[in-house]
Amino acid sequence: MLTTRPNNACRLSWLVEFDSMAPFTADDANAQRLDWAILRDGGVYLYRRPEFLDEDRGWLESNDYRLIWFDCAEWGSESEMHRALKEGLSFPDYYGNNLNAFDECVRDDLAIPDPGGLVLVLNHYDRFAKSVDVGTPKGQGVADAILDAFARAIRQHMLFGKRLIILVQSDDPLIVFDGLGGVRATWNSREWLNKNRGL
Repeated sequence: MLTTRPNNACRLSWLVEFDSMAPFTADDANAQRLDWAILRDGGVYLYRRPEFLDEDRGWLESNDYRLIWFDCAEWGSESEMHRALKEGLSFPDYYGNNLNAFDECVRDDLAIPDPGGLVLVLNHYDRFAKSVDVGTPKGQGVADAILDAFARAIRQHMLFGKRLIILVQSDDPLIVFDGLGGVRATWNSREWLNKNRGL
């Protein structure tokens, strides 16, 4: 068993064991499993239409993923966002309620179950982004920083056989989050074409 202890605000609370979830197989890739496709594309998927989000959510639940749902329209400020994420993701009491603490805790203190994995649904994320990032240059706001931290956490957890998926629902069909952990957030396959988002 391998354990590590970073010198960060949040301590690494999970152990890396060699009996973690098996990586995807060639059969999974050939079958285009939904989780395989999302993680192949960076782990953060965008949705406009709730029925597509519900369909994918249902598939993930039926394949042993645990879902945590956030209504981001309720986040009127960065502090409200931190409060909701701390509670919903069971961050430790010493969570610093800032972007650096979030980045550390989402990598080090997020409990991802086996089998399956963890799916975080960020509903109405565009409303949160518009409310907190007013006047902020594109790609430099809090909403981008949160998704960027999630993207890095997805890759880190996958290194240890843990699957983390972020589903982002937006009522804005033009919303774009570039460079998340060095990867662009991708529209789900049914809404990838502009015409399928009503454009």
